[in-house]
Amino acid sequence: MARISRRHVYRTANASLLAAALALPTGLSVAAADFQSPNRNTSGVPAQTTEPPPSPPTTPPPDTTEPEESPSPTEDSGPPTESEEPSDPTTPPSEPQDGTTDTTEPTEPGTEPETPEEGAADPTQSQEAAIEEATTTLTEEKEQVPEELAPTVDTLITIVAAVDTPESLPQDKQGIVESAENLSTALEAINDPNTPPELRKKLTAVVEQVTAALEAFNDPGVPPEERSILILVVKRMTSMMEIICDPDTPKELWDRMVAIVKDATHAAMMSSGRTPDSATDGGGAPPQGSGSQQAVADTLLSVSSSADIMQDRRTPPKEREDLAKITQEVSALLKKVSDPATSQGARAEAEKELDEKTSRMRDQQEESASAQKRPEESLGKAAAFCTSAIFDTTRESDLMAGLEKLVPAQWEDRGVKDFWKAKEKSNETLDVLAQLRNNENAQGPFEVVPLITALAELVPRDKLFGTLGGSALSCRQTAKYLSEDGITVGNWPTRSRG
Repeated sequence: MARISRRHVYRTANASLLAAALALPTGLSVAAADFQSPNRNTSGVPAQTTEPPPSPPTTPPPDTTEPEESPSPTEDSGPPTESEEPSDPTTPPSEPQDGTTDTTEPTEPGTEPETPEEGAADPTQSQEAAIEEATTTLTEEKEQVPEELAPTVDTLITIVAAVDTPESLPQDKQGIVESAENLSTALEAINDPNTPPELRKKLTAVVEQVTAALEAFNDPGVPPEERSILILVVKRMTSMMEIICDPDTPKELWDRMVAIVKDATHAAMMSSGRTPDSATDGGGAPPQGSGSQQAVADTLLSVSSSADIMQDRRTPPKEREDLAKITQEVSALLKKVSDPATSQGARAEAEKELDEKTSRMRDQQEESASAQKRPEESLGKAAAFCTSAIFDTTRESDLMAGLEKLVPAQWEDRGVKDFWKAKEKSNETLDVLAQLRNNENAQGPFEVVPLITALAELVPRDKLFGTLGGSALSCRQTAKYLSEDGITVGNWPTRSRG
């Protein structure tokens, strides 16, 4: 039986309850069981709008007391249970089967706060709660890990606590917290006596390497835009830990996945210019050669998109295995290209092979993601998932330039620091949550058509899956809806292959 960590279930349940609460306007309530994890094929309990209970009469008749009490949804159906196959929260939840409208917002691996409706709780508060929970969990795990790993867990706790500042970008906070939660899954497997010794040894190395990478990315010398992309890469790579640590995962598959995490993390550190020895040698320099640093960063993002697709439990086993095979080949070449110790001749040869295999990997990404069984989303929901994914993977400077004419007037004076997330408001409008340059959180309406057509200019068709991972399916669904209304969305595909 697949091992699903108790922390994963606890985090998912809490995040689900929070997301359901934040997604509703003030004055409405929803049964907690209604929120549905992304991979469920059936909904829990339908969303229910309840009227405030009437004031009791001065002398309530005893024979009417019992009929007035209606059982809560959880009494009939029991508490929501975890799906048989937990999936990546970066992928959209399925539609309720009873025809009710799911008002929840797209999220990343189970911890992402939703854009609030007016009067709802501040999403930054949920991030603060997630940071506190992550540090508490890591502190508990530190008491159980092998002694030699305790200093690494201490460092990870410090990294998580350090992002709890108003100046930190919401996306960076989210990426650090989710990476820490993913590493907690690895720590739990390390502590499990049933974990194969070979896997335990490799997981220990991964925890140490990823923690060192996150520490390096927080160096003041790393440009903020670069830091955000590198944190995203680590978040996506470590999201595979649930499958890697699952006892039912074939050894060949988890072995490939571990290799991908290690090679990609190594390349990310080299790309940042902050090697493990940076503190003593004055800072590691990126490799010099015919390949540009930007090309390495772009390929890193593509490799992380493979991780996003592979960790999704809806990806069929064969498609996951095929994608793992080609992605491991790409990550190994990427490590070689980004390593300063590689000779000029060897690097040039590796770059040529890397280009060819990266192209094959992107084809396999689309094939593997398209094989997932997903319900059809509404236009508003698909557009929200698509927009959030592009916000997550695109440099802020590019977003600012592409969306300059669309930002609400009240944001213009202060300027946008971080386009964070989008939420479905209707099929015509999305609510966009952003952090302004004065570190204030703001929410504003964006019309779907001009927003999506502007974003399509930033992520062309040939980079959709290599940039967005599984969320590219939502962009493709959005383009399909708009094309039916005669609206062209860049050169995005408008229908599934095959």
